[in-house]
Amino acid sequence: MKNIIIGQLLGILSTAITFISYQTNKKQTLLIIQTLATLCTCLSFLFLGASTGFALNIVCIVRNILFYFLDLRSRLYYPGVIILTLAMIFVGALSWQGYISLLMITALAANTVILSLGNPQLLRKSILVTSTLVIIYNIVVFSIGGILSESIAIFSSVIGIIRFQNQKQ
Repeated sequence: MKNIIIGQLLGILSTAITFISYQTNKKQTLLIIQTLATLCTCLSFLFLGASTGFALNIVCIVRNILFYFLDLRSRLYYPGVIILTLAMIFVGALSWQGYISLLMITALAANTVILSLGNPQLLRKSILVTSTLVIIYNIVVFSIGGILSESIAIFSSVIGIIRFQNQKQ
């Protein structure tokens, strides 16, 4: 019971951090804040016994660090994206919890590719789809914090889409 409570609290903390991350329009800042949120999510899944969510979020932390240090012009950038996407599939298969794992694998692999493009507005739009997949996973593993976090991520992404769209005009 203690692990479940800790897992839920970490999911709620991730919610707050995720909300803040989508209110920035700079890639580097977004990556730093997202890495903190991902760490909380990763630990939340660990405490809840959600092996696919835990394992794939470790890869997401590595992804965020790689994207922070490499830019689009780096010769290692796109090979890194391919390796990370393949790592998502491989790690997802190793931590397989049944077909529900496909939701997380698909969502996080898609986020890896979209994040690699370096466009925060496109990332916000992709969150509308990928977070929906992750919500379904969170329902199955009964992560209340995760459901809340992804719901707020969707809501926050919509706010960011509107906010930064209006700034362009």
